Amino acid sequence: MTGIYAVIRPDASLQFRDGVPDQMCKDADPHHKAPAAFTIQRPAGGGNGLHGHVADTSALDGDAYPPNHVASPLVAALGGPDQYIFGNLTICGSRTTPDTGEITLCSLTETQQRLIHDVHTTVSKEIESAP
Repeated sequence: MTGIYAVIRPDASLQFRDGVPDQMCKDADPHHKAPAAFTIQRPAGGGNGLHGHVADTSALDGDAYPPNHVASPLVAALGGPDQYIFGNLTICGSRTTPDTGEITLCSLTETQQRLIHDVHTTVSKEIESAP
C-alpha cells in the first residue's frame, strides 16, 4: 500500500509525499528508522483520522533532531496531543477496518491535505509574527 502523507521539517517546510507507510517512517526518523506513532484525530463516522509519527528518541538527541517549532502547534490545532516535537513530523491518514475494528494507516484525503496546508500556513504566520 502506498499513499500521500505530509512531512513537516524543523525548518518549517511542509511537503506532501507518496509512500505510506515505508517512506513515511523513514522521513519521520531519518537517522534510526525507529518512529513513534501517535493519534492526532481518531477515525469516526466512517471518515478518516490523522496519525502522526516522530523519531522515538528525538528528544534525547537535539543535534540530530532539532526543535520543530511549527509541528507542535500544528498538531495541537488539529486536535492532537500538546507535546513538544523534535525533528521531522510525518502525518498520514488512518481508518477503521470494518471487519476487525482495527485502525490502519492510509493516504491523506485531498480534504485532509488542504486542512494540513491551511493550518501549517496559519501556524507559520503566527510564529513569524511572534516577538
